[in-house]
Amino acid sequence: MLPRRRCPFCRHWYHPDPRLGHQQKTCGQPECRQKQKRKSNQLWRAKNPNYFRSPYAQQQKEKYGTRADHKRHYRQQHPGYVRRNAAFVRKWRQKLRQAPVSPTSFDPHVSIEAEKTCSKVPL
Repeated sequence: MLPRRRCPFCRHWYHPDPRLGHQQKTCGQPECRQKQKRKSNQLWRAKNPNYFRSPYAQQQKEKYGTRADHKRHYRQQHPGYVRRNAAFVRKWRQKLRQAPVSPTSFDPHVSIEAEKTCSKVPL
């Protein structure tokens, strides 16, 4: 078993996972992992400052514009896609509205059928 370590973010002691060895940097709590990921990304971007500013990326942006511009242009060129997508979304929303309500629902306006009917069982 690897010796205990202190998490650099929450300062709690933890035993590293043996499968990760010395690569594990945090205790594994979601907040600590998130902070480690953010720190790692910042270090990577500092080492590679021009990665997202390459000539290829500029050519792509000049040719296609932003993603929103591209999708807007695509929708204008393909009205059948827009109709199919709208029909799909309508059907999907209708299916959501017709889904059965869970008995553990937090909605106070929802009443369950079993609660409405009171049937007496003959003895």
